Amino acid sequence: MGARAKATLQCGILLGALALAGCASFTQLSPGMSSRQVGALVGAPTQVWKDADGSEVWEYPLGPFGVETYMVSFGPDRTVRQVRQVLTEETITTLRVGMSRDDVRRLLGKPREIGNIDRTNEEVWSWRYREWGVRNMELHVQFDRGSGTLKAYSRIQEQISGSDKRS
Repeated sequence: MGARAKATLQCGILLGALALAGCASFTQLSPGMSSRQVGALVGAPTQVWKDADGSEVWEYPLGPFGVETYMVSFGPDRTVRQVRQVLTEETITTLRVGMSRDDVRRLLGKPREIGNIDRTNEEVWSWRYREWGVRNMELHVQFDRGSGTLKAYSRIQEQISGSDKRS
């Protein structure tokens, strides 16, 4: 095995181990746990969504190469109500034309990347996810830049680049 192949393999193993470590932590969360316990187990969230009733949702994207984003919902008493992995077919199918950027962000979490298409005046947000827990997919959500509302979304299977294909 060449040095480059060996380094690539080692990097892949390390990334896989880190991904599994992150996933394992979220399985330890359960309703009734305190926000302090959650912070100790999985760390600080990327985003905190606060509601008028005192409840909160903490966002944990496992990206940019990960295929999961967890949302941990807390009641006004700061105990866990629900833990959800939101990059799923079930959640994606709730996307609707006309939704705001904030609505989509709160539904799916932080996108992997954000780009612009000048000729159509669109902003495109992208996520990776695993369809039915098996197939790696890409989700692209297109917003009208002027109004900030969702115009369309598409899902495509991730393609393996030519250099990664095996004969």
